[in-house]
Amino acid sequence: MHDLAIEAIAARRDFTFGEVAVVFRGGRVELSGPHLGPDAHELEGTVEALREHVRTDAHGRYRPLSGARTLPGNWRISLPENLTEAAIDTIYPQALLHQRQAAQRTLRVKTLDEVVARQRGRYRVAGELAAEGQERARDALCGQCVRTPVWAEQAASDDATPCPEPCSVMIALCREAALWQREPPQPSSPDPEVAFADFQTEGNEVRETYLARTPAGVSRG
Repeated sequence: MHDLAIEAIAARRDFTFGEVAVVFRGGRVELSGPHLGPDAHELEGTVEALREHVRTDAHGRYRPLSGARTLPGNWRISLPENLTEAAIDTIYPQALLHQRQAAQRTLRVKTLDEVVARQRGRYRVAGELAAEGQERARDALCGQCVRTPVWAEQAASDDATPCPEPCSVMIALCREAALWQREPPQPSSPDPEVAFADFQTEGNEVRETYLARTPAGVSRG
C-alpha cells in the first residue's frame, strides 16, 4: 500500500479523503464536505470550528462513527496549510496514522473475535453472535464507513484508509444482533430521525439493513 494521502499533503497536491475534498491554494488548504454547492456554508477558519461542525450529521444527529458517510454536506473551510493533517485527523481520527502504518507494514490488526473476547459487562453477550451474524453486522455497518475493515481480512486498495480493529459501534451492534438471535425482531422501514447507533430502536438504519439482509427462515443473528 502506498501512503498516498501523506504524499499528497507533502507535495501540496489536491486529493480526496473519504467524503472530504482537499485543495491547496497559495499557502492555505481548503477542505470541503460532500455535495458542495455555490451556497456552501463557510466555517470559521479554526480546527475547533471544524470539529464542532462534523460532530453531527445533516439531521442534527450525533455522529458516533467518525468514518460513517454521514458528514453534513455543503460546507468548506480554509486553514493555513500546516494544519492540513490536524484538520483531517479532526474529521477522521487516526486515519492518516493507520495509512502510514499500513504503508510501513507496522499496522497492528485485531480481529472481531479478539476484541469481543475482552469485553466485560453488558457487552460480553456480543461473543455469542454466530459467524453469519458477524458478517451481516460488518456489511451493515462497515458498508457505511469510509474505512476498509482489514480486521476482517478485507483487502484494501492503495489509497484506502485501513481500519485495524472493530470499533465500539461495531461491538454495540454485535451485542444487539446476539440478542436478536434469541428473539428475532421483524424488519421495519428506516427512519432517519433515529440516532445512528441506537440499534435497539425500530427504524434505526443500520439495524434495518442488518435485518433486511437476513435470509427468510434464518435466525436473525
